[in-house]
Amino acid sequence: MRTIFLPNLKKIRIQNFTLYPNGLDFQYNFINGVNIVIGGNGMGKTTFVNLIKYSIIGHYKKDFDFTRTYKDRKIEKRVLNPIDYYKNRLDRSIITKDKATITIDFIINENLFTVERCIENIALNSYSINNKKIEGKIISQSKYEDLKDELKTDYLQKKYEDDISKASGLSFDDLIFFVNEILYFGEDHKTILWNDGKSGSDVQNELFNKYFNSPELDKARQEAERQSRYFDSSSRHRSEDIRAIKKVLDKVILEKENKVDGQTLNSKILELNTSIQDLDKQIEKKQSSRKNVDNKILLLNNKINELSLQESNLDKNKKVAENKLFENKWLQLHKNYELYFQSIKTNHICPLCTREVDEKFTEEKIRHSNNCMLCDQEINEVKNDDLDAEFKEINRQLIEEHTKIQNFQKEINENEKNLKELDKDFKILSAKKRELQSELRNLEFSNTKVPKEEVDQLQAFYDEIASLDKLKNDFQEKSRLERIKVIEYSALIEEQIAKETNRFSILFSEFAGEFLGVNCSLTYDDLGIGKRFYPVINGKIRQYEEELSESQRFFVDHSFRMSIMSFFYTKPTFYIVETPDSSLDISYEKNAAKVFMRFLEKDNALILTTNLNNSEFLNHLIELSKNKISVISLLEIGKKSIIQSASNTMLEIYNEIKNKIK
Repeated sequence: MRTIFLPNLKKIRIQNFTLYPNGLDFQYNFINGVNIVIGGNGMGKTTFVNLIKYSIIGHYKKDFDFTRTYKDRKIEKRVLNPIDYYKNRLDRSIITKDKATITIDFIINENLFTVERCIENIALNSYSINNKKIEGKIISQSKYEDLKDELKTDYLQKKYEDDISKASGLSFDDLIFFVNEILYFGEDHKTILWNDGKSGSDVQNELFNKYFNSPELDKARQEAERQSRYFDSSSRHRSEDIRAIKKVLDKVILEKENKVDGQTLNSKILELNTSIQDLDKQIEKKQSSRKNVDNKILLLNNKINELSLQESNLDKNKKVAENKLFENKWLQLHKNYELYFQSIKTNHICPLCTREVDEKFTEEKIRHSNNCMLCDQEINEVKNDDLDAEFKEINRQLIEEHTKIQNFQKEINENEKNLKELDKDFKILSAKKRELQSELRNLEFSNTKVPKEEVDQLQAFYDEIASLDKLKNDFQEKSRLERIKVIEYSALIEEQIAKETNRFSILFSEFAGEFLGVNCSLTYDDLGIGKRFYPVINGKIRQYEEELSESQRFFVDHSFRMSIMSFFYTKPTFYIVETPDSSLDISYEKNAAKVFMRFLEKDNALILTTNLNNSEFLNHLIELSKNKISVISLLEIGKKSIIQSASNTMLEIYNEIKNKIK
């Protein structure tokens, strides 16, 4: 597991940002506790928390991804938020002396960063570390992203990213990922626990592959994955090239039918070409199926190896428990009694005189094994329910593991049988293809009326097809080998994640159980899309978020995120949640407040946005926070609508909250 350090917010200053006309030089000191951003609809709550994110990581919506081409890597630009996002929120009727800026102080692993950014031009103006100002060229973020990596060195943004990486143990792209995907739960209420990447980032896959393991292992897995995709893509491109050449060849043959006698011969050649193309598709399909079955067998063998190790450990534990059980059961017996008894039972030899005993004597002793083998008096048995239960439980687990191994072995046998059938089909199809190719070549050269130069021209086509076909098969094989590497690396990664599952599940159960009031845990299973964490609520796996109510799924996801932050905890950090009470019914409001209070036990900062309404959630927070609560009031610095200005209820609720916090 990697050691990482996340930002701990200290102070924010917003200047000349006319969305907040009464706060043109607004300053706020964050507390390690509850920081409530209060305001009505349209007052800029979401903008405020986005400014916090912007001040730390810039205007990035997503860290970059990359694709693989042969011998080079094409880097896609990081994904930016709309460049006019803040500019469009300015009130142009208010004139300011300078452009709008935001300055933030935060600590990463004992290093104090002070960062100033221009809100209008989206640029890093300056930053310092431990009050030492860093010099560098200033550039807008969009222009910076257009630069090649080797040209970024002298720019302030690049120096900032490097310094953040040194302090946090994360690459700057990893910090973008953490801030956007884990430390921020937005108004769209997108969950990360159930998101498998089909509708956005697969946070689970990225997070646990990278941070539950060594970075080198994940890099090796990613590289093997890219290589596999590259070779697979190259194979498909060769197939497309072959199809294109065959189309041209078919056209040439058709044209020659008008010039050369023997029209039936050329028609047959065309028919053979079509048949070979069909065979190519069938062979490619069989090869793909073989690849999939190979991968299944490899995965099953990995599982068997893992279970065999567990079975071996359980077998050792069983022997220990068995000995303890026997020692307790016959407390008054001679220490070698069992050894003597086994001598009679197994070898038919008297343990005292070492002479052989007859069959009847042995049968008698075995039949009355509860009686002393010497004096034939009944042996007093001492019962111990705990030891007996321990032995039975270990034996049950051993049988369970053995059954799993047998089931996996059956699967392997079935897959191996399937593989043999596929191999057989593959050989039959390949032989048929060779037969048709041989027939095709014979037909092509059998028409003596075709001039030699035309024959050579056709042969060049076939030679090129043969060359491309060989390349295609080579790439398929290379892709298969790289895919095996991916499976092996993934198995190692999954093994490491599985080791941490119990500790991670305990953290999750504390948060989720606090909210739901029932037993909660996490299981790490493959339910059809690869191994992932799934919540187990009251004994039932919730594979889909729709299996929970809206408020339940949101707070289960909060619990998952806060478990992540607690699991990697080294220093305090922050968690931003927009309108957490919007989906709560009255029965869950206090539980929701308790969940957040548990997160704050480690001196973290919680930043919550809320509309002023009649929800009791805020009152519970205030009551439970024990004065570790502070308010950022957009009612005081923002611009109210006519309806909001006329609302006495809103003002009354706000004043009531302020008085309670004081």
